[in-house]
Amino acid sequence: MSLDPTLRADARWGSLLAELFGLDGSAEGVAVVSDRRQEDRTLAGDDYFQLSASGGALDLRPPGQHSRPGIRATFPPDRGGAGRNPLVRAFGKRTLRIFDLTAGLGGDAYRLARAGHAVRAAERDSAVFALLASGWRAACEAGSVPETIANRLEFTHQDGDALLSSIEGLDQGVYIDPMYPPPKRSSAKPRRELQVLRALLGGQTDAAALVERARPCAARVVVKRPHHAEALVPGASFEVETKLVRFDVYVNPEKMSPATSLASSSTEAETE
Repeated sequence: MSLDPTLRADARWGSLLAELFGLDGSAEGVAVVSDRRQEDRTLAGDDYFQLSASGGALDLRPPGQHSRPGIRATFPPDRGGAGRNPLVRAFGKRTLRIFDLTAGLGGDAYRLARAGHAVRAAERDSAVFALLASGWRAACEAGSVPETIANRLEFTHQDGDALLSSIEGLDQGVYIDPMYPPPKRSSAKPRRELQVLRALLGGQTDAAALVERARPCAARVVVKRPHHAEALVPGASFEVETKLVRFDVYVNPEKMSPATSLASSSTEAETE
């Protein structure tokens, strides 16, 4: 992967990129490597991913498409309101704070914050976090994000495992949205954003282990899965389904306050 050479000299993005990629201010090279694809290879033509700036934020352009606008983090991610969508229903009304261990481009974290939850979202890949941080800053500066949502939502550059260690108290939630496995049969292509991220990051081989480590820490762990995929970990308490995806929900009564535990058992985790 490479950085557009003009980014290094751009005061708006230079410090962010230097911090994420460890670039020396005097270095001449602009090639960087995705955190999860550590192969060594020579950059030739446009056969590599490129971080560029467009429309006040960073975008990521896949190989062979450098002249085309890249994928970016956009806020709000959709025109939805604060109504309870399936993801919000999966967490219920009584989850006090949600820790998103796989933030990606931040859309689901935003939707949870819009619904009223306090959300702390982590993204471990430096290139993806560059998109996330720049898109979030641009949207906040443009006034596209209501102050109430901005105050509830925090994005951090760290591994999801590290975020687990900060979970304390009862009625906390964890959200995990790992990279989808390829469908068993041919079907319509996923959105361009997902295609590019899958090509950049590859599969997430530690997703099941992450779910297992999260379950003792939180009252609810919600895992997003496509319909064609099996559960990452058996024993989900219940599922919330949409036409396109499924949310597997793991409930831990030991991490619930008494009132929340009673309500959860009597309403099947508020999926009505």
